[in-house]
Amino acid sequence: MGSQILSAVVAAALTGIGTLVRWFVLKRLPARRTWRYLSAGDLSIILDTSYVDTGRYQRPVAGLGQVRALSVIVPSLTHAYRDLDLERVRLSAHVPGGEMEHDLLILGGPKNNETARRILEDMGEALPIRLGGGAITWEGTAYTGDAADGEITRDCGYIVRAPNPLNPNKRVVLIGGWSTYGTVAAARWLAENGDSRSLPADVAVLVEASVLRDGHVSAPRVLRRTSLSR
Repeated sequence: MGSQILSAVVAAALTGIGTLVRWFVLKRLPARRTWRYLSAGDLSIILDTSYVDTGRYQRPVAGLGQVRALSVIVPSLTHAYRDLDLERVRLSAHVPGGEMEHDLLILGGPKNNETARRILEDMGEALPIRLGGGAITWEGTAYTGDAADGEITRDCGYIVRAPNPLNPNKRVVLIGGWSTYGTVAAARWLAENGDSRSLPADVAVLVEASVLRDGHVSAPRVLRRTSLSR
């Protein structure tokens, strides 16, 4: 009787260990390949900053594209890191200087995200993309979205995954777009494809996606991609 109980306990323990290992291999490792942070202990998630005039003061708010993009990527982040602290979500106008040297996840482009502007400037010639002039320019070719009847029908977005130029021991992921929907498209592409073993750890990617009337962003496709590894 005792041996049967022992066997049952051992079998249950092995089953539990097997389930844990399977979850680690199928969920956590792929998710960590997507983000490439060693941990999320000091990860800061930085959203762009816009302002709403309340009539009494200018209230800082995050853009809709960044909020939607964050909702797309949070499941992958929570699979990857048990120490993820979602209270470390910052508006770019309120990022302490010391956090610029941490692991960073930056949503939104340099127009309204001061942190994105600084990081992109510091990466400089290492990047194939330039932002401004109403386009995302990749090695001299300008990419923009399309609009019809006042609505976006196609949008472009970009992902940069690389060491933090302010602290090479930390990492940065930048996700942005030509407009709101491009940021969402880039976030969706990274969440769905960032764990690919064929994708370099340090990489820049340009994607595009169709946008439906209700604002749904369809499956993105890659327009350009380049390794940033030296």
